[in-house]
Amino acid sequence: MRTAHVRCGDDLRETLGPAGFRGDFVPFTDPVCQGPVPRTADPAEFDAVRADWLARAYDLDETPVFRRLSQERAGLDTLDTYDRVLLWFEHDWFDQAILIRLLALLAHRPALHERLRLLSIDEFPGEDPFIGFGQLSAPQLATLAGRERPVSPDQFAAAERAWAALSAPDPVALAGVGGDALPFLPRAVRRHLAELPWTTDGLSLSERLCLRAVSAGPLPFPAVFQAHQEGDPLPYLGDTMLLPVLRRLHDAERPALALRDGGYQLTAYGQRILHGDATWQTFPRWVGGVLLPGWRWNPDAARPVPA
Repeated sequence: MRTAHVRCGDDLRETLGPAGFRGDFVPFTDPVCQGPVPRTADPAEFDAVRADWLARAYDLDETPVFRRLSQERAGLDTLDTYDRVLLWFEHDWFDQAILIRLLALLAHRPALHERLRLLSIDEFPGEDPFIGFGQLSAPQLATLAGRERPVSPDQFAAAERAWAALSAPDPVALAGVGGDALPFLPRAVRRHLAELPWTTDGLSLSERLCLRAVSAGPLPFPAVFQAHQEGDPLPYLGDTMLLPVLRRLHDAERPALALRDGGYQLTAYGQRILHGDATWQTFPRWVGGVLLPGWRWNPDAARPVPA
């Protein structure tokens, strides 16, 4: 039986075989959890918008980024040649965002549906915290054999609704996403919406965690990232993905962070924000289909509100 393993990263590429999972590895990795999610039916236009943002955000060459996105999307066309397609997606927003995009794309290929299986978990015995599949050894992964389940019509429908909501210019529909079909999605979506500026101080959750990380003194990037991971209730940003967050804080006309001698430290303005005596200014940026500064996150009501 020919099997394809679809994963939103390369973390399982070398461990699936030793864990007893035979088959071909098919990456689908565009981190649509961060940056713009354009509402377009043109795949090339979608990839172009994403490649432009990824190149600028992560300091990459746009041409190979666009090529990889296009190749990975084209790679989905090969799934029809397999007898079984196993989707590996855990509970965090990185995985859930890519999962809803993937299922929305595959929803219109009914001949493939009976071959699809989803393996999705949010915990693993002995791993606390459980961040994702990538932290598991081959023997640990082997214990997941048989945990996969067919992708149901309700899951395709839920993914299509959620994907349309993610690309919408306002976040109201996304905030109402339910979890009957995709149980890990609502919590992941709430974490995504917490990247809107908060009504309390103008900071996103990630920005606030970065400022708190250096509140006791300067720290190098690895220590800031570690503190961010430990403070995040549902971590999903990799180290490279945190860089544009930090850049917003220290490249602003009125910065909240200063970068000196390889370390990040609070400015006087950053200290005032953390103490509740100032509000961070919101710059134009994309959170899915939402262009800021039009919306904010109200943490008391746990919902997005117009700015």
